[in-house]
Amino acid sequence: MKDYSNWEPILDYENESPYLKNPNRPWLKHRPDYIPKSIKFEPIPVHEYLKRAFTKCPNNVCVHYKPNDKKYTYRELNYISGKIANVLYEAGVRKGDGVGIMSSSCPEFLFCILGILEIGAILVPINPLLKEADVTHILKDSGIINTLFVHKKNFRIINRVRKEVNIKKVILIGTEEAKPDTITLQEFIHENAPKHPEVDIDPRNNIATLLYTGGTTGLPKGVMLTHNNIVACSLSSLNGLKDPDVELEEVMGKNTVLTVLPICHSFGFQILISSLALASMLIMFDSFNANEVLKAIEFYKPSLFIGVPVMFQMLVNSPDFTERDLSSLESAISGSAALSPELNNRWDDIAKFKVGQGFGLTETSAISHMRPTWLPKIIPESIGIPIIDTDVKIVNPDTLEELPSGETGELLIKGPQVMKGYWKRPEENVKTIIDEWLRTGDLARMDDDGYFYIEGRIKDIIKYKGYKVMPKEVEKKLCEHPAVLEVGVVSAPDPNIGETIKAYIALKPEYREKISTHDIIEWSKGKMAAYKYPRQVEFVNILPRTSIGKIFRRKLRERAVKKILF
Repeated sequence: MKDYSNWEPILDYENESPYLKNPNRPWLKHRPDYIPKSIKFEPIPVHEYLKRAFTKCPNNVCVHYKPNDKKYTYRELNYISGKIANVLYEAGVRKGDGVGIMSSSCPEFLFCILGILEIGAILVPINPLLKEADVTHILKDSGIINTLFVHKKNFRIINRVRKEVNIKKVILIGTEEAKPDTITLQEFIHENAPKHPEVDIDPRNNIATLLYTGGTTGLPKGVMLTHNNIVACSLSSLNGLKDPDVELEEVMGKNTVLTVLPICHSFGFQILISSLALASMLIMFDSFNANEVLKAIEFYKPSLFIGVPVMFQMLVNSPDFTERDLSSLESAISGSAALSPELNNRWDDIAKFKVGQGFGLTETSAISHMRPTWLPKIIPESIGIPIIDTDVKIVNPDTLEELPSGETGELLIKGPQVMKGYWKRPEENVKTIIDEWLRTGDLARMDDDGYFYIEGRIKDIIKYKGYKVMPKEVEKKLCEHPAVLEVGVVSAPDPNIGETIKAYIALKPEYREKISTHDIIEWSKGKMAAYKYPRQVEFVNILPRTSIGKIFRRKLRERAVKKILF
């Protein structure tokens, strides 16, 4: 087995990245001298990449699990994950086999991740919020999972799924009491030594994790991420955020990270990997509680907070938001979508800075764009600029011809973090990755300074009487109405013109029963172009969201269709 004890990445400050098609990309002019132009490294398995932290900071607290106030050091992480790796290997799990985990964020999840990766098996996280049909689909579609770690809270759904899918071994975590035909994690590893099996892994080609997409437009697809994809993304994002006078090695073991994003999701997974690479102390929650998170920010004093819009909404609306000391925060990033201007302004009033955006997809190991503090200006609506070793272009979706700055087109991404492909979908891979460029299906634009902006999804475009209407643009304007709390805009069937524009709106509590859908439509007429304002408005108590907090447009479109049919 290869020895990685002397492994180090090479930061290249002289030569431009080989992934850049055009060395004159406008965002490069902002890059300071202390940010490398490219990062070269010998391909390394994820667990070996992380072991540098275990070696240098063995006695540092790795994770502080808030629900039971339990702490584990990096030495303990290495010890327990080694036991899991050993017992899995002895049980016959080999390189390329799939091992699933269905759980909310918890220390056992973390231990299992490392144990699974160490034997070259493929990690398959399953979101604990998924329904039975989606879980069944993932297990059947992957076809490689015979061993499954399941939190006790999710046992019932797995017990039902096992009637349709054969899973040989189910290991319960978060409990000391086994259920029928299961074994607890403690029983599973009890008499095994923390022996690290010797497995040769090809980081460039071997799959580290099979992450299933959210399925907002259909059934979830398995995204194959190699060890190299994950490590490259971590190195590029960490080195792109560093301070001018401090190397990453100097901050190892000195960071505190609030783990509020679910580990089962690609963004939360990548934040976890990068945090472990710096030997950070993870403050881990099993679910998001705004009051507890605000309390943790005051106590642990992190400098960065990363969340999704629904989390920021809950924080701002918490009574504790104005009472807690948030002065340690220097920046905050909203993943998956931007905050509404009103919400961002309320955050700014207390935290004294605007929340910016980051961007990425499961297909890019979660990150392609970030908003480093060294950018000359912070634009809340912008997703920032591409990370190191990442090229991006905006093209005409029909011809793939590159468009000039300012024009909206499809976002294409090229870099070492781009996935190996979709699991068992060769035809879709040919359509999605063209000459190493990933077609994202996202509509975006780039301004003259190289800042990028997401305008929506190609599939979400509403075609109203020959005009193309972007839901995001209509939503942004509707959020300016004082009565609107949140809104989702989709196409709705229209028997005369094919489709029309419909807005689903959740009102602020003080406006309920005091404003009509007609009032909203009339207000919109004066604020938007004649072809953009919503022709239909429906009030809802709450908008459907995906497991990571995005507005679930497919559910809204289905609702609009049912309204017409029934």
